[in-house]
Amino acid sequence: MIRVTGLMTDRSLMANHDRATENLYEAERQVSSGKRADTPGDAPEAVSEVLRINRSLAVTGQIIQNAREGASRISLMESILTQIDNVMIRAKGLAIRQANGTMDAEDRRIAAEEAARLLEQTVALANTRGGEQYLFGGTNISIPPFLLGDPQKEPFVVSYKGNHRSSTIQQGFTPSFRQAGLMKTTVSGDRILGDSKKNPDANLAFPALRRFVLGLRSNDEVAIHNAIGELDLAIRSISERAAVLGTYERSLRSTIARLEKYRTDLKVLRSETEDVDIPKAASRMALSQNLLEVSAKASRNILQNVQNVLFH
Repeated sequence: MIRVTGLMTDRSLMANHDRATENLYEAERQVSSGKRADTPGDAPEAVSEVLRINRSLAVTGQIIQNAREGASRISLMESILTQIDNVMIRAKGLAIRQANGTMDAEDRRIAAEEAARLLEQTVALANTRGGEQYLFGGTNISIPPFLLGDPQKEPFVVSYKGNHRSSTIQQGFTPSFRQAGLMKTTVSGDRILGDSKKNPDANLAFPALRRFVLGLRSNDEVAIHNAIGELDLAIRSISERAAVLGTYERSLRSTIARLEKYRTDLKVLRSETEDVDIPKAASRMALSQNLLEVSAKASRNILQNVQNVLFH
């Protein structure tokens, strides 16, 4: 009876010793790594949650990067349209001056040269690139979207060489990531500035400027008077589109700020899930060390008692 009890006690002490050793190892691992788990087997629920958070961080990071690129592109387009708007205002001022009855054919011939320079300046602005991509050609970003025609064959004719397709970026997401708000980041420039070859009578920048230049060259007072209202309509079209682009950019900047906060919150959650509380882990390690020492001492005592019974 005494031997059975001693054996049972010995096994119980060994089990306690093993548990204390495992607890000490786990506490030391957590203190040294700072992580609750090194492998999925250490803490499967925590590892699964960290993997989910990492996927969310990856998706959010990509959306933020796309939104930043889109906001920069839209901001540049807005800036270019504002500059074109200023050129058109100068053209309208020139039209108002040349509509004065005191102007003669020579005055208007000189003014036509100035108006032609304003047209060329507008074409150059409309062919601005953002990085290596043209801004106002739809998705046809590799070639200049506007072409100024041959002065002998097509004087002052500006034709559009882009397309009417759109590129979009994701500007947000639902919690399930299955639906997202999309925003266009490309512009078909002929819808803002016109195409004086296909639509020569449109009250948009390029057709209106062409008619104005031709009116000045031919000393056509009616055409010059009409140019004032036509250029005004073109200016309005450009200003309205620039305002829309400004709204788009502010929306994207707001999205970026919101997603940056969300990403910060995700990182905090990941840290809380993944990282161990070092003071608590250190306390557990000290406790495990004490328990292991007690277990080892008890084992030595039992072994000594057994030896005394067996050999004395």
